[in-house]
Formats: sequence, C-alpha cells, structure tokens
Amino acid sequence: MNTLLLAGGILATAVGSYFGYSGWQRRALRDLIEATETTDILGVTPGPVEVVGQSEPTEDGPFPAPFTDEEVVAASWEVEEWEESGKQSSWRTEGSGTYATPFYVDDGTDRVLVRPEAATLDFDPADEWNREIGVDKPLPEPIERFLAMDSTPDGPSEAFIKSLDFGQQVGDRRYTQNTISTGEQLYVLGTATRVGASSFGANDFELVASADDGHRDAERFVVSNRSESALVDAQSSSARWRLVGGVVVVLLGLSLLVTGVLA
Repeated sequence: MNTLLLAGGILATAVGSYFGYSGWQRRALRDLIEATETTDILGVTPGPVEVVGQSEPTEDGPFPAPFTDEEVVAASWEVEEWEESGKQSSWRTEGSGTYATPFYVDDGTDRVLVRPEAATLDFDPADEWNREIGVDKPLPEPIERFLAMDSTPDGPSEAFIKSLDFGQQVGDRRYTQNTISTGEQLYVLGTATRVGASSFGANDFELVASADDGHRDAERFVVSNRSESALVDAQSSSARWRLVGGVVVVLLGLSLLVTGVLA
C-alpha cells in the first residue's frame, strides 16, 4: 500500500467532485434561466420572477465606481501587484471586493426595487476596466480616493492604502473593476415579495434573495448586465468545462486510489 498515492487519490477525487458539483449547479441555473419567462414588472406577483429593464438609483443615490468617476449601483474591484522571485514572476492579488446598493429596475410598465445584498452579481466581461500603473507613477484621483477610504467596501477596516503598505512593495500595480451603471439594461432573477417594502401601490414589490416561501428555486438571485442569451451561454460554457474537468479529475483520483491500494 502506497500512502502517498492514496493521499493524492483522495485529494484528486475531492477536487474533481467539487468541480463536478459546481458544474451541475451552473447547469441547473442555466436551465432555470431558460425556463423562467420574463414578466412585465406591472404584472409581478409574489414568488420567483425574472425581469429585464433599466437600472435607476434610489433616493440614497448611486456611489462612485472604485477606480473611475462613473456612477454605479454595483461594482467589483481588485488590486494586484507584480512580483518577481528568481525566475518566477506573477501578479499577486493585494485586495478585492464586491459591493452593491439597492436600486430600481424599470421596464417601461413599472419599476421594482432590487435589494442585491445576497445576489450573485454577474458582470459583462466586455465592460471590464483595468489599468496597469508603474510603481513610480502617480495614481489617478479616483483610485487614490478609493484606496484612502477609512473603510474600504468588502475590504480592510482601515485605510486600504495603509493596509497594503505599498511603500514597502516593489513592482507595478494593476487595478481592475467591473460595474453596473445607472441607466444600464439589466437582467434580474429573484424572488418578489412585499416584505419590507417601503411603500405600497406602484412600487409595492421588492426583489430579494428569498421570501422563505419553500419554493425550490427561492434562493436563486442573479443580477447581470448581460442579456439573458449571453448569460445562458456563459453558464453553459462554465458548466461544461467544470463537469468534464471534474469527471476527468475524479477518474484520475480513483486510478491513484486503486494503484495505491495494490502497490
């Protein structure tokens, strides 16, 4: 019996199973998106719903994008630094986060409030913004302002530029952000509920992660600035390679287990 092969087999089987399960989840989400019909917001009723329309800020307003002056309702960000060690070199993530604020979606028939705190935010990769800045180059004002915030969203509780301690780092930096802007066309799959709605009448529904109504898909909550067809294609592609890769890795793990037992 070879314990090293057995350990490798167990690890490979576990990793392959994880990828296979995540692929199955993505395929299930793809099927749900395809099966759910888009509803006019004026006709929304309690329960799972799919709506498409333009994003509008609430009274609290949008917030600045992490690294630009754009006004957004959702954003993700990442700061990387180039490091070199011997013959090895790569980008190392120094910090990242995703955050969003409540907003309306208006499809022309009415509007509905979306509370995206627990949503899966799917950003269109075609709109990704990134910039590499040399270590000796000055930072644009929006980036400098974001890094110096007292509390970086989904990041350190102190000023981000202090926590990264860039003064002791050597290397260029890369700043990447994805955003959902005000006035942008959105796809939203969530659960419509009256619970917690701030007013009744035209805007008496909110879209949230779950209304705890026992529906099997009540926890599905997706906000995307991609079209429904593009979102379906992306989920299909991701599910395919995860399922195939998961099966291959599981088979490798099983072969290692068998070899380890017989060795």
